[in-house]
Amino acid sequence: EKAVKRQKKELEQARKRIAELDRIFKRIYEDDINGTISHERFLKLSTEYEVEQKELTEFVKVGQAAVDTYEQDRTDFDSFAAVIRKYVGIRELTPTIVNEFVKKIIVHAPDKSTGHRRQRIEIVWNFIGELEQDEDNQTIERQRKSRTA
Repeated sequence: EKAVKRQKKELEQARKRIAELDRIFKRIYEDDINGTISHERFLKLSTEYEVEQKELTEFVKVGQAAVDTYEQDRTDFDSFAAVIRKYVGIRELTPTIVNEFVKKIIVHAPDKSTGHRRQRIEIVWNFIGELEQDEDNQTIERQRKSRTA
């Protein structure tokens, strides 16, 4: 949370500097036209300011994307937590409850290459996306083997 506030402050400062560079560039252009500074000096300064402005623009673009991602993740987490609190202690799983938690279920084609029929199923949850389930798959496989032994 503190890091995001700091990031937002840095982004605001960068945006102000970008606007300031626009004003400076306009001023040195007018100075070049009026002959207040040499054209060579204008070219040198304008190149330096343009490089700085491009770097700041990229910084703002990347930083804003990171802030937006954090805020979206935070909103998704808060929504997910609210749904979980709503269903604490449920006795029966209804389609309504499933629909609040599950965005989609993807059932892949069966694989019989190992001699056993295996079918991959992906569950994409609302608010948090897909969770990696390698450990769960290994646990299910061990349980299945222990039942057949």
